[in-house]
Amino acid sequence: MTTTAKKSPNRSRYFLDLDPKLRNHVKAAAALRGITMKEWLTEAITEKLEDEIDGRIAEEAMADTEGTISLEDYIKSRKKRGRSGRRVGGA
Repeated sequence: MTTTAKKSPNRSRYFLDLDPKLRNHVKAAAALRGITMKEWLTEAITEKLEDEIDGRIAEEAMADTEGTISLEDYIKSRKKRGRSGRRVGGA
């Protein structure tokens, strides 16, 4: 009798060769949370990808200098406001 594994059309399999020590750490971490190693690894990979995407977005935002001023110009503007006695915001 031959059995064939059903393969979901929306998923692919990836075989991961882990060092036994790392595998044991993953297995323990998953067990502590009451989830499978597959679920734990999927969450870890997803979180890593989200962090990298967030990092790229932050880098792009930091590179966009339109509408910003230099630190020196900001300090000068704060000193001018201080001399004139005007307060910005607040009571």
